[in-house]
Amino acid sequence: MEYLIYIIFFFLSIGIGVVGVIGGFGGGVFLFPILILAGFPIEIAAANSLISLFLPSVLASIHNHRRNEINYKLGIGFEIPTAVGAIIGANLTLLLPSTLMYAIFGCIAFIMAYMMIKDLNDQNSGKIVEKSIFKRIMAFGPKLKQNDKEASSNIGILMLVLSGVISGMLAGMFGIGAGWIKAPLMITGFGVPSNIASATATFMIVITSAVGGYTHFLHGNLNIIFFPLTLGLIIGAEIGCRIRDQIQTILITKVVIISLVIIGCTMFTRIIFSF
Repeated sequence: MEYLIYIIFFFLSIGIGVVGVIGGFGGGVFLFPILILAGFPIEIAAANSLISLFLPSVLASIHNHRRNEINYKLGIGFEIPTAVGAIIGANLTLLLPSTLMYAIFGCIAFIMAYMMIKDLNDQNSGKIVEKSIFKRIMAFGPKLKQNDKEASSNIGILMLVLSGVISGMLAGMFGIGAGWIKAPLMITGFGVPSNIASATATFMIVITSAVGGYTHFLHGNLNIIFFPLTLGLIIGAEIGCRIRDQIQTILITKVVIISLVIIGCTMFTRIIFSF
């Protein structure tokens, strides 16, 4: 029976790896709740979902680097405050009830999905739409200088730091990576093209999974489930990279939107079953 669980997780990880690479989520946001539902302790679920993301994210980042789609300046600028926020978020888990955290998680996912749908509809309508208040806020203060490929991006450094801290807090609270919120935020808030946002978010997962995974390894939280998860994610990442070469940017945006809706539904389902 135990071997059957490993086989199931292997095939699940392939699908998660494909979606994770295309959307820039990595896959931890899906793996963590699935491991919990399978009966793994929280610390084991958090550790192995995070550690298993490292090699697939490296593989995907190599592909994305060759396509010149990673904005390293933005990625590093986002990742530093995220690390600070993760420490704060980890401490908040001791103060906030789990149902409240799930509700916050789910609401943010739905809000981000709504904002992306609205942006997509505005683009499809062909109308000249005035920049939203949200994008103006995110562009507040001194700007992060971009190269010609990302000239349309309007990234405010102050808001980059603040949003990085908030993303890190959410990651620390739930024991998962922050790619699920960073990719949509880069698209809807900073105006980064979907393919660049997805590739940059995947690059950041390399750093997050390496640092967080090493910490979990030192605490002895590595489990044999790590092997089928990693192998499945690597295969899924390879498939996802090849698919990204064939699909349009708008489809990447739609994958992110669908993933956010699934994440939101998952969180509120967990609230219902917790009573």
